[in-house]
Amino acid sequence: MLVQLDEETWEVNDTVCLEEVLASLSDRAQAQGRLVTQLLVGNRPMTARELVPPTLAKVASTFGSIAATSEQIESIVQHSDETGKKFGKQLRVEAQQMLADFRQGRDVMGKLDQWFGKIADYLEWVQIQQAVNGSYPKDTLGLSHWVNELMNARKSLDKVRMVDMLEYEVIPRLPE
Repeated sequence: MLVQLDEETWEVNDTVCLEEVLASLSDRAQAQGRLVTQLLVGNRPMTARELVPPTLAKVASTFGSIAATSEQIESIVQHSDETGKKFGKQLRVEAQQMLADFRQGRDVMGKLDQWFGKIADYLEWVQIQQAVNGSYPKDTLGLSHWVNELMNARKSLDKVRMVDMLEYEVIPRLPE
């Protein structure tokens, strides 16, 4: 069975499962500083939602040919710059709303927990930006430390400390 990544083509055993083929594709792309951006399985696009254990466990040859297109990671990061900044601004607005809710005595622990998931994604983007560009996006220096401190305050249910962390340490480090 033939597998293709950009212009490179190779043969794999017909009994190999789809998961192994996709792992090989990903490894080859990563070794070249690239990331798979499009996957065609059996001449049709396959999305991340379709990559579930029962599908991945099937023998790859039952799908037909497998082809992937990749893009340089640096290029992807550069294209994500504006989106990342918008996401950071959105996180700032959400943090400011939680701050106001905290001050009015509303229970925002559920919102805060969801926000932690979003800020983790943002911090990952910041790290990638730093790795590719050699510098952190403006004003994010120390953000990871203060988010960690905010999480510690959350664990101890110290609302006063959470409000202080949000207002004086976290929000000022998010894009305006």
